[in-house]
Amino acid sequence: MGIVPASFSVSILHGLSHMTSSRPLLPLILATIFSIVGLGMIVPVLPFQVEALGGEKGHAPYIFSAFSAAAVISTPIWGWLSDRIGRKPVLLASAGLTMLSYLWLANVDTLVALYGSRVLAGLAAGWFATSAAFIADVTSEQDRAKGMGFLGASFGIGFTIGPALGAWAVGHGSENFALPAYAAAGCAVICVLLTLIWVKEPQRHVQDATVRFATSVLTHPDISRLLVLHFTVHIVFTAMEGVFAIWAASRFGLGAREVGMFLAYSGIVSVIVQGGIVRRLVPKLGEAKTVGLAVGTLALTMLTLLMVDAPIWILVPMGLLALGMGLHGPAMQSLLSQVAPPSMKGGTLGNAQSAQSLARVLGPAWGAAAFTAFGTESPFLIGFAVLAGAFVFAVILVRRFPKTRPALA
Repeated sequence: MGIVPASFSVSILHGLSHMTSSRPLLPLILATIFSIVGLGMIVPVLPFQVEALGGEKGHAPYIFSAFSAAAVISTPIWGWLSDRIGRKPVLLASAGLTMLSYLWLANVDTLVALYGSRVLAGLAAGWFATSAAFIADVTSEQDRAKGMGFLGASFGIGFTIGPALGAWAVGHGSENFALPAYAAAGCAVICVLLTLIWVKEPQRHVQDATVRFATSVLTHPDISRLLVLHFTVHIVFTAMEGVFAIWAASRFGLGAREVGMFLAYSGIVSVIVQGGIVRRLVPKLGEAKTVGLAVGTLALTMLTLLMVDAPIWILVPMGLLALGMGLHGPAMQSLLSQVAPPSMKGGTLGNAQSAQSLARVLGPAWGAAAFTAFGTESPFLIGFAVLAGAFVFAVILVRRFPKTRPALA
């Protein structure tokens, strides 16, 4: 499992070596990988920990909504602070508070405390917005998109390694929920040390519009339609992500270790897609058609989940999920940046991130509600219906961008 992420890490380093002003980025990228490895270690564990502390199985996905809701509130504040006191102090504060949230998580003995630890983690989640602003500070305009791409790639690597380590740490049979949390805290400590020692405060601060919300963007019809499609994809994806663990437990009796391994497998496929397939496919199809293909693939994902009758076959929908999301993210971001007028590019990407953040709050919540009210398969059935409609919408929408220039080659 380590072969693909390792080779992809080499490609990141190779790409950084060809960028001007690349030296300040390497410590940040490495710190980000450790930060996301820590997060990835606890993701497959959390739903089972909710149940172990007396929570209802169908309510377990709310733990993800709690984190995301806190992050939506805190992210603008972290961005404001980083503009005023500097990027490095905010990165250190975010990583330090995240470490404390993991230590709290490792020692929780009530459901309230568990949710409290994840709310603290959400309030501490200023790393991504601040690191994006850091990249805007230290890169030229021609290298900025590549820098953001490397930041995104570090997330892919982290979410490949993290779930696999979490699956190992939690054990099998008598599950040890504290060990993954302590290990995640250790990753946060490494993140703090890398930032403290090697990350240097940028000499200039750029007001990074990619993390800001702009209402004027919503009046642009093509951008608005693409944002609706983007939100729809993510609200179904996050619902499926939220209920996957409890579905696997209810349907096949799988535990945190098995769920973690499936997530790691999905991460490997995602790295392969984003590291190679998407860059070859988009120049042939264009961004718009690639987005349509991604939505269709995600609809197929929901359909195949309804057909799974043995644990081994979970590999099929998880592979399709990674393929669909791996295609959707880069293609949609690139398409939005091309469709938006120059004065709206930053605001457009900011709105896309806001739509994604809102979906991360609402998706697990509606998935949990459907799971409880209508049965274990209902989130996937509803998700298929929504994405089938979204696919039709995407096919119609693609016709509006017949001359979109491929930008990911």
